[in-house]
Amino acid sequence: MIDFTLGVARERLDSDEFERLRRAGTVIVDDRRRRPLYFDGRFLAARDLTREQAYVLSRQADLARVGGAGVVQGLAVQRGPSATTLRIGTGHGVTPAGELVVLAHELVVDLADVVQTQRLDTAFGIARIPAQPARNRTGLFIVALRPVEFTANPIASYPTSITGTRSVEDGDIIEAAAVTLIPYPDDAAASEMDQRRARAALDIFVHAARRGLPAGVLPLAMVALDRAVVQWVDPFLVRREVGAERGDTLSVGIGSRALREAQAQQYEQHLRDVLEARQAANRGTRFAASEHFLALPPAGRLPAAAIDAADFSQLYFPAQTDVALSVVPLDEVGVLVEESLLLPPIDLTLTDDELESTAILVLVPVERGELRRLQASLTSLTRPLITAVPGLLAKRRPLEALRGLTLPRLAPPVLATQNVADAAWRQALAGKDLLWYVRRRNLRYKAELAGTATRLVGDEAPAERMLTTALRTSGATTQFGRIKKRATSAADAEMVALVSSPKFETSKTLLLGSLNELESQDKLDRATVLKVAERFSDPTLGEGVARLEAANPELKTNNAVVQALAKSGTVPELDRLAAKATPDELAALAADVSVAARAGTPAQAATQVAALVKARAARAPR
Repeated sequence: MIDFTLGVARERLDSDEFERLRRAGTVIVDDRRRRPLYFDGRFLAARDLTREQAYVLSRQADLARVGGAGVVQGLAVQRGPSATTLRIGTGHGVTPAGELVVLAHELVVDLADVVQTQRLDTAFGIARIPAQPARNRTGLFIVALRPVEFTANPIASYPTSITGTRSVEDGDIIEAAAVTLIPYPDDAAASEMDQRRARAALDIFVHAARRGLPAGVLPLAMVALDRAVVQWVDPFLVRREVGAERGDTLSVGIGSRALREAQAQQYEQHLRDVLEARQAANRGTRFAASEHFLALPPAGRLPAAAIDAADFSQLYFPAQTDVALSVVPLDEVGVLVEESLLLPPIDLTLTDDELESTAILVLVPVERGELRRLQASLTSLTRPLITAVPGLLAKRRPLEALRGLTLPRLAPPVLATQNVADAAWRQALAGKDLLWYVRRRNLRYKAELAGTATRLVGDEAPAERMLTTALRTSGATTQFGRIKKRATSAADAEMVALVSSPKFETSKTLLLGSLNELESQDKLDRATVLKVAERFSDPTLGEGVARLEAANPELKTNNAVVQALAKSGTVPELDRLAAKATPDELAALAADVSVAARAGTPAQAATQVAALVKARAARAPR
């Protein structure tokens, strides 16, 4: 039978054996873990139960420190309803000492509350000397939760001796969490709030500074105050998530995983604040990173305006860094960012010689269907970017300087030509507000070390037979033949690969819609076919059309209606609308499409369907 007073697997030593081990120096005593030994006949005093509580709390704190300190859940800090308040959300966390702090209700803290704030600062011993009034507080402060306890609920105390008298004592010890402001000693000018934020990020994330932070508190955010008025709130400068404080063996010497994740999140919020401030001041979003930051995380986002699509130059990163532009699939961005987090941050305060060994890749995320189209137009998915920093022409690399030299010669005749690759790059950059960047290793990966590409050849006859059957069933054999006569050999192969997909075999609307879009193109080369294929490349394409046909069978059985849908040029958009529609919205959409597809001549019906779909798509939530 288990004796719970001894522990599950703890060995009991007698006094002689303990004394022998103590003299040999092979036993270690932890005075914090001392508890009373209960037995029948022992007089039980209050100190015994207090020691029992202290033992349990000590063991509990040791276990809490196993997962590391930080926020477990919630505790988000935001601006409050007024200029001098902060709102702290519900949640709980663990201090570095292993103490649990909990906020069961949302809390609004008034930083201008002189009595409360001064009392807490004095009680916790963190007030500056000489102390300034709370209403005049200016500088950087850390908002933290500190575990406290107090006694309450008085009860009667009986005398412990014959001559003693009865008294009243508090009967409960209640644990709580106190919000406090801790001054951050950055020693910067009070008028440089934005620069102080960048300096604090450099100290914390690059130099791993932990100054001004007591060990017994849980930091939640850093705030900048100007006479107690909140200027900005930055949680991730000091906030850390619990369980991520352990070092990573793949990132020797560059800090814990929690520190790197916090820098990426802090930079994202800081960049968002910078962009909002510049747009409000009508300063534009084209700027150098050193204007607002002193350090950058190894991966993050940057404004697309920093890349000049006219000459493919960049202004964001220092001129000494090696910066390249690359098109990547949208679903691979997360993997590239995750991999670059193993690299150290980008310190913008380094010298020119030190920055020359820094390589950065700017990512343009695109859908995989669009990537295939770009591959047909681009000779390479990566191209170098030159610096656009004025006044640093002398520091350009010799190759860049030679590229800018031109020999005097007669002006050639103007030709109406276009650089296809540059046009494709500009099209990939068009319409994007933010891009991603990742820091690259100086030791490049080589494809030949990983393997070689091998073309997989299968039995193509079944796919050809299914395509032939689908074209015959849909009455599109003649139309497909006309398209093939206009297409190049490469375009023909891509076109067959597109319409032989199983989703076209089961949907006449999808098949005819893709063929009509192919036939409407001015020319049919590989790039044009890939552009059409991009519109039909969604893996879920066909689910919306199937829902529409189930809601209104006429959309599948009436050949005139199907032809109107196919000739409208909006089949992919209609499919997305139907896939996201609620049952009531789906019924209304099916009825309206059926009415529009039967209006007037076939050309008029196609125009009506296109107008209906575009109007519904404009109102649909994104």
